[in-house]
Amino acid sequence: MKYIKIEPEVIVGLGDSSYIDFSSKFAKINHLHISLEDWLGDDLVECYPAFFVTNDLKIGLENERFTGFKIKSFELTFDEGYEDNSTIDIKPNFWWLEVTYQKGDDIYIDENKVLNVTETLYQFLQKYNLKQCTKFEDNLEIDAIFAAFEKKRMSRD
Repeated sequence: MKYIKIEPEVIVGLGDSSYIDFSSKFAKINHLHISLEDWLGDDLVECYPAFFVTNDLKIGLENERFTGFKIKSFELTFDEGYEDNSTIDIKPNFWWLEVTYQKGDDIYIDENKVLNVTETLYQFLQKYNLKQCTKFEDNLEIDAIFAAFEKKRMSRD
């Protein structure tokens, strides 16, 4: 199965009441709170260590048979600066896209904490707004770049 690595729009605002255990290789999220500071309008977004989808994409995913995720609710609030920072006039209704770490599913997070999707899922996602999303073909050079970045980030923590 061929995978495509994607880097969704990054949103800022991991909230104070989040409870996340970063002690293992992959973060374990016990409670997720986002205090959203801005949003450029994409239907798939990321705030490390979690991914989120808009209500439209949630409905689309629920109507398909893709594997490797659960859609969950979470605590979403809006930062006092949201109205000034956001380029979108509406407030999003996001859902937490809890992604597995298991290659073989349609979507998974690899050892470098990068989101991978099958070509079929990537084509499905093209029906939605992903203007800020960066696509990388799955290859060894990109894997090496992400691995070096993760190693450097871990050494700072």
